[in-house]
Amino acid sequence: MSISKRAFLYVTRKTGKTVLLFAILLIMATFVLTGLSIQKASKATQLALRQSLSGTFDIFVDWGNSPYVVTETVREDYDEETGKTATGFLMYSTVQFIPENIAAIKDISGVKYCSARQDNLLPFEELSLFPGTIAMDEKYKGYTKMFGVCNTQDDELFTTGTLTLSNGRHISADDTHTAIISQDLAERNDLKVGDYLTAHCYNTDEDGFTGEEIKLQIIGLFTPNAIEPFGQTVTTYDKIQNRVFTDLQSSKEIDGGTINYGFSSLHITIADPQDMARVIADVKALPGIDWKAFRIEADNKTYENAAAPLATLNELVVTLLVVIIVVSAIILALILTLWTKTRIHEIGVFLSVGIRKPAIIGQHLIEVLLIAILAFGISYFTSSAIAGQIGNHLLEQSMQGGPEDEDEDDVSAAAAVDIGADYLIEKPLPTENGIQVSVGADNLAWLYLIGFAIIIMAVSTSSITVMRLNPREILSKMS
Repeated sequence: MSISKRAFLYVTRKTGKTVLLFAILLIMATFVLTGLSIQKASKATQLALRQSLSGTFDIFVDWGNSPYVVTETVREDYDEETGKTATGFLMYSTVQFIPENIAAIKDISGVKYCSARQDNLLPFEELSLFPGTIAMDEKYKGYTKMFGVCNTQDDELFTTGTLTLSNGRHISADDTHTAIISQDLAERNDLKVGDYLTAHCYNTDEDGFTGEEIKLQIIGLFTPNAIEPFGQTVTTYDKIQNRVFTDLQSSKEIDGGTINYGFSSLHITIADPQDMARVIADVKALPGIDWKAFRIEADNKTYENAAAPLATLNELVVTLLVVIIVVSAIILALILTLWTKTRIHEIGVFLSVGIRKPAIIGQHLIEVLLIAILAFGISYFTSSAIAGQIGNHLLEQSMQGGPEDEDEDDVSAAAAVDIGADYLIEKPLPTENGIQVSVGADNLAWLYLIGFAIIIMAVSTSSITVMRLNPREILSKMS
């Protein structure tokens, strides 16, 4: 009779032992499979979190330490009432980022966007602007902000979804004398793509602007997907519907040539926050950038705070898995050892008829494996019923047990993306509704692999105490 048949007959005949071993293996398998599923869900949620939040860092002109910063006196105003003189200064850097630098940074692996702007506050007398809620001097009622950009497609307002290009095309690095305005502003002023705006060049005369004008052709219209909340105070020039985007060349001309052809700051978004250090190192290694003029500030705190509970959960699950596997192996080995000792007579008979010890151990192993195959399969359903609840309970414990952070408002139920003028777009985090735990075929495969390893180790351990005896010693114990 083959060892497989003997194993099957033993399992079906010893129903009490079979049921008990089945229950033990089912409980063990349920907890192991639950742990594997939670660990997989935690890793998937961490990946989704990284993709959702991305990571950002900024590069600024180091105004305090750069040897290329120049400060010029532009005017002196004498106050007759106080007898004091107020001096106006212009500060700029002779080394700035140029479009070629931006293109090189965008080519670095892991970089999603590289946004750069020049801000100007300019009068547009022919435009009827949307009024703000803050009273202003009559002089500035016709003013709005103009952003000189290398291209609008990478600008933070568009990449965050705060603005959407609704008509026309984006501004590119090769454009000159072009503009993009809001659909609302265009409708308010009966403008369309192809029409022109008039911008006045800045200078250091008495009024701040010369008579020189630049015609900007409207090549695109944007729709704001987020505006200031009702009741929030905002100036006319800060209203998002009033903003005007133009190309870098036009921005330079409007500024009067007092700055270089470039940007004093960059805002860089990377795909995976875990790559922050590597991307920054790659940026610093780029040729053609004089780092004596700039400094880098990385902002990875939002991701780190949001990911901390998931990292804690992952560590907790790994620890629990190790404990469950070790305890299961010990319990199984003890039970099988006790049962093996009760089978000394059976083992002695097998040895007396010429059945070798490896065949006897193989039979014991097949007996346990037959029960395990059924128990592990059923554990798929028991684990599916509890994995989600256990996973989210552990996640809640990880979040509650984490270190308190005085900046805890940085991470709430949603991640807020600041777009630069008190407008926020909230992106729900993948952890907002807990983690989604599901038991997959890969988890089940790992369970069978781990479970069979535990069983082989337990059966081998339990067989040592008896199998090391020779037939004469076994017969003497039987007597």
